[in-house]
Amino acid sequence: MNPSALRVLVVDDDEEDFLILRDLLSDYSQGRFELEWVATLAEGVKALRENRHDVFLVDYQLGPDNGMDLVRLAVSEGSAHRPVIMLTGQGNSEVDREALSAGASDYLVKGNIDGEKLARSLRYAAERARQAGETEEVKQRYRRLFELSPFPTWVYDTASRRFVAVNDAMVESYGFSRDELLAMDVGGISGLADPQDAAMRGKSAAESGHRTGNAGVVRHWRKDGSSMWMDLTAHHLRLDGRDCTMVIANDLTRQRESQGRLLMLERAVESSVNGIVICDAQADDMPIVYVNPAFEEMTGFTSAEAVGRNCRFLRGQDHQQPELLLLRDALSRGDDCNVILRNYRKDGSRFWNHLFLSPVRDGQGAVTHYVGIQNDLTERRRAEAQLTYTANHDPVTGLPRFPILEAALAVLLEDERTRVTVFFIDLDRFHNINESMGHLIGDEALGIIAGRMSVVLGGPGYLARFAGDEFVAMSRGLDDAEVLALADRLRTAIGQPIEGDGYRLFLTASIGISHSPDHGQSAMELLRRAEAAMTRAKRQGRDGVCEFSAGQMQELEDRLLLGGRIRDAIRLGEMQLHYQPQLDTRSRQLIGLEALVRWHSPELGLVPPGRFIPIAESLGLMPELGLWVLEEACRQLRAWMDAGFGRFTVAVNFSALQLQRPDIVALVAQALARHGVPAERLEIELTESSLMENVERVQGRLAELKALGVSLSLDDFGTGYSSLSYLKQFSLDKLKIDRSFVRDLPGDPNDAAIARTIIAMGHQLHMVVAAEGVETDAQASFLGDIGCDELQGFLFARPAPAAEIEPLLPRA
Repeated sequence: MNPSALRVLVVDDDEEDFLILRDLLSDYSQGRFELEWVATLAEGVKALRENRHDVFLVDYQLGPDNGMDLVRLAVSEGSAHRPVIMLTGQGNSEVDREALSAGASDYLVKGNIDGEKLARSLRYAAERARQAGETEEVKQRYRRLFELSPFPTWVYDTASRRFVAVNDAMVESYGFSRDELLAMDVGGISGLADPQDAAMRGKSAAESGHRTGNAGVVRHWRKDGSSMWMDLTAHHLRLDGRDCTMVIANDLTRQRESQGRLLMLERAVESSVNGIVICDAQADDMPIVYVNPAFEEMTGFTSAEAVGRNCRFLRGQDHQQPELLLLRDALSRGDDCNVILRNYRKDGSRFWNHLFLSPVRDGQGAVTHYVGIQNDLTERRRAEAQLTYTANHDPVTGLPRFPILEAALAVLLEDERTRVTVFFIDLDRFHNINESMGHLIGDEALGIIAGRMSVVLGGPGYLARFAGDEFVAMSRGLDDAEVLALADRLRTAIGQPIEGDGYRLFLTASIGISHSPDHGQSAMELLRRAEAAMTRAKRQGRDGVCEFSAGQMQELEDRLLLGGRIRDAIRLGEMQLHYQPQLDTRSRQLIGLEALVRWHSPELGLVPPGRFIPIAESLGLMPELGLWVLEEACRQLRAWMDAGFGRFTVAVNFSALQLQRPDIVALVAQALARHGVPAERLEIELTESSLMENVERVQGRLAELKALGVSLSLDDFGTGYSSLSYLKQFSLDKLKIDRSFVRDLPGDPNDAAIARTIIAMGHQLHMVVAAEGVETDAQASFLGDIGCDELQGFLFARPAPAAEIEPLLPRA
């Protein structure tokens, strides 16, 4: 067995669950684990007593037995340093509390764990067990420091020189009983010395009563009259309200080599960075009888101010501390304990005191004193609190990060009677602020917006920053009208101007809404669906509110089904171009083709463009797909040219992301050169939305494309939000009237007026004007009468593969 691996025993009557746990850990690279499996409680008990494993993973239900029995057994038999983690099939708060109360190190739900969580739980359980063992060892060491010290030790009254306390080692070394020693004074063990030793003994005894430290090496006498050389170390202390001296004797006759260890121990106690306090357990109110210098430095109270008082004075008026119950219980039973208390220094400042308390017993087992070791955790607590806050809160807005809100959502969703609503809030075009004004102003704006939304929602606990300029909010118990009203108040708050030093900003937001139980039962389901609704609000023009719909449910399913396949479809040749003719209005001759991408999937069949194009856009795949369309259109055009067909253009569509690429002009030039296609034979169709994403950059891109010699057309004109003042700057060659304005021609006077206006405006800007979606002769005649230059639609031909469209192509 690998000694560096964590040894784990899985006690589970289902071997498949064991295999799942083993696979989870084998996939987790950060840590090594060796798992064994037993199926019954009896086997688990046997393995526990054999003490061969570091951690036990125990199923709550083990056939007719209950895994909780193993937890209790581990505690009752003193195996608490072999931690037990309880496993259950489904989460249950009662079982959780029962497991932790019984002494389980952790409680995990099988369906909710992954490799990282399982590995972390195992490592933490083992580490806590190791630390508990070390802590227990420290407590035992200090408790036994006096009674079970191998050095003879006694305490005597400095004034009367009578013994106050003696330890077992002194009784054994000197041969007197404890009672005989306690009836004697210090002369009883040194008065029988040789006369020549008297001066040395008298000097040493006198000095030992007035100072702390080494008192010299003297000859002492056992009860049987034999002598021994003792190296004495004396400590002045206050015991039972009187000055006493504690003497530690080292028998140099046998153990001279232990002198260095004794001196080191002495220095360790006195120079310890931890505060040490000793209390008299047999005196009224258990007064302090000793504190070390570290205690004085830690609390600000001198030894004189502390000795004689009960330790509770360090708590001030802060008596409502849960761990005081643990401390009182340990004192009532005379047990060790360690607790973390809020204590107060002499100047009133608070500090966190990690107190390790151990009883000191006499020869009859009665507790005579308590030794407390104090560790100041204040700075560590402050650092931990800061780290926790930083980890859980956004530094820009001060809002909780989404995992905090997600946990709160999970609690709310446990009550099926409560309707929980999630709002996904995305600031519109916020990146323009960062790009034009800098991130400092952008961050300041985010902080202001977060504060406004918190006020509307009733506090920051209902709002989290998700990422970038995206926020997630929640509410509960609101009906449809109240939800929409709340969303509108959020939009209004965001829309208020933000004024700073030399600037004034106006922001809008798109908000998506989902609610339980209609749109999901978990926080992540509601989040994804609220985000999908927000995306629809963006597509509808921004600065709006959309609620998740059944149609979006299909979009999400398509995103999961199709999203991962689109890139493979490009690579595997499943994509195909269809071409739709564009005709001159007057001659009705073919003058161009629009290339339209189609997907023929072996598994899914023909996937409509309206189904996979939005997914490709949302996943950022349009630049890759658009580049394939460009290459394939140029390749096919070259083939038609080589076959002797006449002159016509081929139009390809560019997405907004494709147009933003810094290398797009170079890619177009390379495609034209690679296939030997004249630039004037290629037409690039753009949408209004793509032109409005970073106008200055787009303007530069279009100028570079025009310099190549390709023509530019604006597709679906009239349905977007572009400014006419921008339109004249884009150097476009063609406007395409959207099919929505053609559908009801010539009967609809409004559509007729719009069509006339677009044609007139396009001609004034020296552009060719085309109409798409032409399906009837009446539409074609009307458009010709009002001056439309080109026509495209089902009236003339549907999109078809290259081979099927060739009969319509002009001959050279």
